[in-house]
Amino acid sequence: MTDFRPCLIVPVFNPGPALGRTLGALLLHRLPIFVQDDGSTEATRLELEALAASQPLIRLGRWDRNQGKGAAVVEALRRAHAAGFTHGLQVDADGQHDPEAVGPFLVLGEAHPDAIIAGVPRYEGPVPTARRYGRWFTHAWVWLETLSFAIGDSLCGFRLYPLEAAVRLAGRVALPLRMDFDTAIIVRLHWASLPILNAPVRVTYPADGVSHFDVLRDNLRITRMHTRLVCGMLLRLPRLLARKIRPRGSNPAHWSRIQERGTALGLRIALWTYRLLGRRGLRFITEFVAAYFFVTGREARRASRDYLQRLHDSSGPLPELPRPPRLRDQYRHVRTFALSYVDRFLAWMDAGDATVDFPEEAAFHAQLASGRGALFLSAHLGNLDMLRGLGALRGIQGLNAVVYSEHVVRFQDLLKEINPGYESNLIHLPEVTVGTAMALEDKVAKGESLFLVGDRPPASENGRTVPVPFLGREAPFPMGPIFLAHLLQCPVYLFFCIKEGTAYRVHMETFADRIDLPRRGREAALKDWVTRYAAAVEAHCRRAPFQWFNFYDFWGPVSALSASPSVPPPASPAAP
Repeated sequence: MTDFRPCLIVPVFNPGPALGRTLGALLLHRLPIFVQDDGSTEATRLELEALAASQPLIRLGRWDRNQGKGAAVVEALRRAHAAGFTHGLQVDADGQHDPEAVGPFLVLGEAHPDAIIAGVPRYEGPVPTARRYGRWFTHAWVWLETLSFAIGDSLCGFRLYPLEAAVRLAGRVALPLRMDFDTAIIVRLHWASLPILNAPVRVTYPADGVSHFDVLRDNLRITRMHTRLVCGMLLRLPRLLARKIRPRGSNPAHWSRIQERGTALGLRIALWTYRLLGRRGLRFITEFVAAYFFVTGREARRASRDYLQRLHDSSGPLPELPRPPRLRDQYRHVRTFALSYVDRFLAWMDAGDATVDFPEEAAFHAQLASGRGALFLSAHLGNLDMLRGLGALRGIQGLNAVVYSEHVVRFQDLLKEINPGYESNLIHLPEVTVGTAMALEDKVAKGESLFLVGDRPPASENGRTVPVPFLGREAPFPMGPIFLAHLLQCPVYLFFCIKEGTAYRVHMETFADRIDLPRRGREAALKDWVTRYAAAVEAHCRRAPFQWFNFYDFWGPVSALSASPSVPPPASPAAP
């Protein structure tokens, strides 16, 4: 396994009072901090020298003359690389970035040492209008320069670099030295085929913050940079296009690292389209979007083909899949997924107009009114957000959705802006541990209900799965949801919201009054319950073959079931 030796990279140029706060917060992570003072004033120089003298983790470099942020970052990266570190997490000194994001970024970096972990801002508080529109302008150029939506935000100065690749690039290419650096380096590293993983970082603009952005000069530099990058894209056009056609390797990414495709601007265009043209206009535009992503989404096409072929081979012919799947069936699958996003969007805009048939609604309300909490187990099948939107609109309390959502940050941000109720009763849970299980148990004890899905292997690298039959071959299903049900000792229901024609139909059935996993024979009992769940998902896939939305290599390598767990293994929480 690749040695992972991370450090922090902080370029400094007169950041004002934020400097001490930023470095103080970063020191809590107990990592070496390579600070490069880019010709700051005497007051900043003295403050840095005092901090470096009292804090051995701060490794200070200084220039007497300002050379630019990009030059300072590159110098610090080179110093860190020469000192034997493998990864450098760039953090701006102006206090805008949440220092608590350092830990999650390093976890991602250690799991993916060859990748850039790129920050995507999640703003708290007001954002200057010029900066907001300037980001959209740059995003549009970066899409063109990379022919990709892989870079979530090219301007964010919170980013983990593999030092070997970054230093090699800086030695080969004359990178911009000032505010245009962050965009130029990540575009060029993308051209060099480095994987890019986008991760959220909370961003605020401190009241005492200092900005060194020169509106005229820096915008001219950025325009010149984009001109050069577009020319570079044209020279690399055959290779960039070939990436979209040829498979890159035999090991596709884990589902939790497949980032949402699209951008904040694209999602806002969807919102504007809806407000101007209504539902029909939005669905019309979505047809073109679905076609684009079908053409460019090689991995999704392959995953759709494999799934539909397995479904037909094991269960066909089916009413909706009467013959072996063809390319148009794969397109229908991707199109159905795209339209489900529209339905989710509309569910939170005007859920009162949605048509949802719920034959077991009386039993559902009886369960909620009983005062006894329950676990509702679903899958990435159909559209649970339709029901969540309706529930929020009708004031139904105590419906908690347990989700893993770091790969769909932008879509969630827009839904929260459209309807603040989207965030209510949403529990973000990358994995289930003893502590989180106790927190969920507390909610159930209060009579609340939990909704989660169980048809994706855990996001955690050490998550445990059990191989069970699914569409003719064993597939790895997570043990976490079943083990969680055992810990909660509450009723468990299967719950699916599937589109039938123009309306949605909710399917609810009792799975177990409670799930017991005895210590003796626990592995066999776990496997039996997971097999029952997988069989239920398979039955609904036969009824609605184009509404199962696991667009990745679901079967993949199957993990063997090992010793009986003494603590809850990571679950596969519901994607929103």
